[in-house]
Amino acid sequence: MNNKNLLEVYNFDEKIRLGDNHDGGYVICEMKGTYDCYITCGISNEASFDRDFLNKYTYLNKSNSFGYDGTIVEYPSYYTDGITFIKKNIGVTNDENHSNLNHLIEKYTSIFLSIDIEGSEYPWLLSLTENKLKNFKQICIEFHGLTNDGWGSKYDDKIKCLELLNKTHYIMHAHGNNYGSIKNGIPDVLELTYINKDYFSQIPIKNTIPFPIEGLDYPNDLTKLDYKLDTYP
Repeated sequence: MNNKNLLEVYNFDEKIRLGDNHDGGYVICEMKGTYDCYITCGISNEASFDRDFLNKYTYLNKSNSFGYDGTIVEYPSYYTDGITFIKKNIGVTNDENHSNLNHLIEKYTSIFLSIDIEGSEYPWLLSLTENKLKNFKQICIEFHGLTNDGWGSKYDDKIKCLELLNKTHYIMHAHGNNYGSIKNGIPDVLELTYINKDYFSQIPIKNTIPFPIEGLDYPNDLTKLDYKLDTYP
C-alpha cells in the first residue's frame, strides 16, 4: 500500500477486548461519556462482541441497539436478547433487503458501530458525508482486500474510504485477520478501531507498541500465528 500514512495508529491507554478470544472479538477504547446508539452489522452466527458490549454498557437496550444482517434468518439470541434485529444488509440505498443506516445516523450523535460486511463496507462508506461520519463516536470495522481490487471494490475506492475516515477519526488499534494474506506488512483483511477526532482536545501521540498486544489480541484462525504489525505505520 502506498499511502501508509492512512493507517497510522495513535496511542490510547485504556483498551479492552470484548468478544471471544478468536474471530468475532475486537479491541475497543474505554472512552469517557456514553453512547446513545449501538449498531452491529454482519452478524452471521457469532455475536460474542454484542453480548460483552451490552453487558458492559447496560444503559443500552433494544430501543437503541440494532443488528443488521440479511444473510441470516434470525439473530443468535443465545448471545444476548438486547438487540433489535433487522434482516437487511448494509448498502447505499434503502429497500426491502438493504439499509444505508441514514435514519439512525440522523437520529443519534454518539454511535458505537461494529461492522464486518465482507467488502460492502466500501460503497457504504463512500455514500456517507463527513457530517454523518461525525455521529460515530467509536467504530470497529473490518476492511477486506485492502491491498488489491478484491472483495468487489477497486483499490482506489478503498483508499478513498481510508481518506474519508481519516478526516473525522483517528485509528487507535489495528489487528490483522490471519484468515487472509499479508503483503508488504499490510494484512489483506484488517480490523481497525477508530475514535472520533472531536473526543480529543489535541492530536494524540502516535502509537509505538507493536501489534498484536498480548492479552488483548488473539488470532482469528487459532491454528495459525497472529500477523505481527511491528513496522510503520
